[in-house]
Amino acid sequence: MFKRLFLVFCLLVLVSQSAFANIELLSPVKAVLSDDASIQAGFIEPNQVFDLIFSDNSGYGFEWNNVSVDKTSLPNGWSIVSTDITDTSLIVSIKVPENASPNFYNLNVLFSNDLQPAFRESINVRVVVKQNLLDVSFTRISPESLSVVGSEIPYKVVLTNSSIASYPVVVSSTLPVSWFSERTLVVKPNEVPESDLVVVPQIYGKKDFSFQAKSVNSGLVVKSFSSELNVLPTLKGKFSSAFGGFPFFTFSLLPFQMFDSFFGLVLAN
Repeated sequence: MFKRLFLVFCLLVLVSQSAFANIELLSPVKAVLSDDASIQAGFIEPNQVFDLIFSDNSGYGFEWNNVSVDKTSLPNGWSIVSTDITDTSLIVSIKVPENASPNFYNLNVLFSNDLQPAFRESINVRVVVKQNLLDVSFTRISPESLSVVGSEIPYKVVLTNSSIASYPVVVSSTLPVSWFSERTLVVKPNEVPESDLVVVPQIYGKKDFSFQAKSVNSGLVVKSFSSELNVLPTLKGKFSSAFGGFPFFTFSLLPFQMFDSFFGLVLAN
C-alpha cells in the first residue's frame, strides 16, 4: 500500500513539474511556450540579422544554459552569427542571406542544461522573409514661407520598421553639406520613431532640393521628398553669400559677388 502511494506521489510531482515547464520567448515577441510548440516571430528582409531572446528559466527549478538551432532546420545560406548566455537570458543572432527568397521559414530551437541531460526541449520559430519592410515619410514642420539666411528650417522624418531586426537608414539631401549634414539613423525592430532634420540656408534666393532615405541593408533609396526654400538675405548673409554659393548662379555677377563678400567680412569684423 505504501509503495503504491509513493508511486502516485512521484507521478503527481512529475506532472506538477511538467505543468510548470516552459520556454519563455522574450523577443521579438513575448510568449510562454510548451515543448515542441510553434510561434510566429515576425517579418525579416534579406541581408538582415535578427535576435531570438529567451529567458533562461526552464520551469524545472534550474536554468537553461545551452541554446542552439537545429542545423537541419536552418535554411540554405542562413547562419548563426552568435549565441550569448547572460545572467537571465539566452540570445541567438541569425543572419538571413542577401539572396533569401520571400517565404515562410521554420527554425527549430533547442534548449538544454549541462547538469540535467535528461531535460531537453525545443520550439519551432517561424519567420517570414519579405521585401520593403521600411516605410519613410518626410514633412516640413514650418510653413512654406520665407526664411532668413542662417536660420533653422525644421523638417521631420518618420521611419516605420516592420521587421524584427534593427534597420539602419542614411538620410541625405541634394543640399550642400554646410546646409544639411547626412545622418545615419538606426530604427529598432517594429518601432516607428520620429527624427528632426534641420536645414540652415547659407545664401538667399529660391532653392529646390530633395531629401533621400536610403536603406543600408539593400543600398536602395526607400523614399525621396522634394521641397523648396525661399530665403531672404540678412545684411551679413547678403554680403557674404559668395563664400556660401551664388544665389542667382550668374557669372556676370561674379565681380559684384566678390566685392560683397569682402565687404561682408569687413562688416563681420
